[in-house]
Amino acid sequence: MAVKPVTGALAESIAQKHNTQSTREPVIPFKEFFDEAINNVRQTEAQAQIDAVRAVAGDMDDLHTLTINIAKADLALSLLIGVRNKALEAYNEIMRISM
Repeated sequence: MAVKPVTGALAESIAQKHNTQSTREPVIPFKEFFDEAINNVRQTEAQAQIDAVRAVAGDMDDLHTLTINIAKADLALSLLIGVRNKALEAYNEIMRISM
């Protein structure tokens, strides 16, 4: 038993639905994404520093908050460095292309 492919109006309808679904994703410019990542690093590091000062001064009862905020700051910085490295790799790859 042979299976016939979908043709005609049904095939066009399926293709059109597939194309409209893939174009609906919002596009964030790289500059905005990178600026947001930098601001996130600054905020998380500032909060970790504030918590560290509070812990040293004895004003903090729970050290797990300090540990969590330090981990958040470390993760945000690691993400920023990873994005920067990938962007530099892409730039260098583009510069190697000869025309």
